[in-house]
Amino acid sequence: MTAAADEVHLWQFPLDLPPGAYLALLDPRERARHEAQPSGTGRDRYAVAHGTKRLILGSCLGLPPARVPLRVGRWGKPEVAGHGLRFSLAHCGGRALLGVCGHREIGVDLERPRSGLDPVRFAARWFRPEEAARVAEAEPADRWGEFLKLWTRKEACVKAAGGRLAQSLTLPVGHGPHAVADPSGRLPGSWWVDDVQGPDGCAAAVALAGTGPFRPVPRSWAPVTHGPGCDPPG
Repeated sequence: MTAAADEVHLWQFPLDLPPGAYLALLDPRERARHEAQPSGTGRDRYAVAHGTKRLILGSCLGLPPARVPLRVGRWGKPEVAGHGLRFSLAHCGGRALLGVCGHREIGVDLERPRSGLDPVRFAARWFRPEEAARVAEAEPADRWGEFLKLWTRKEACVKAAGGRLAQSLTLPVGHGPHAVADPSGRLPGSWWVDDVQGPDGCAAAVALAGTGPFRPVPRSWAPVTHGPGCDPPG
């Protein structure tokens, strides 16, 4: 299926795999970032995440994964040079989510509850008043879920814009699929944002530039050394 502007193809995949084959796919910039990671699980997961990203994008573009022409864009957001394909990668523990679409900037986020963080207190300090109230007024068992829906939506929007997390904390993201804009103007643009299905225990959201809705397309992935099928974007 062609990755059209109103479709988001979504791959979930595991990160706790032997990293060797994936490390061999990385470019010099990615390898430098890999080496900068603390040794251990985090470094191995980085190699698997970014190697898998290359496998999927390479299949979409009809290119060997090591030859996918990735670069850092104007605002530090990774992009594919010379192609209409857009992508965003997020990870949460031992799972990752890659979103791919055509011709619209995209952000995806994946989060799970964090020990030592009180969602009610955090929301009260950083979120908009109506959002903080939504978290505080939820049943205790539902507070993390409400908090993570808001957080992932905010982060997905700021990743689509190529901004920073601090710019997204007061972004009014509401609930349900709809267009979002920053009334303060600190984060220029508009994004269509919606929740998507994440791995067990994780909340996930996707944001696309513009005010038009999108259709999520779940894609299957098996941890092998070749990429899954995906036609080049139209």
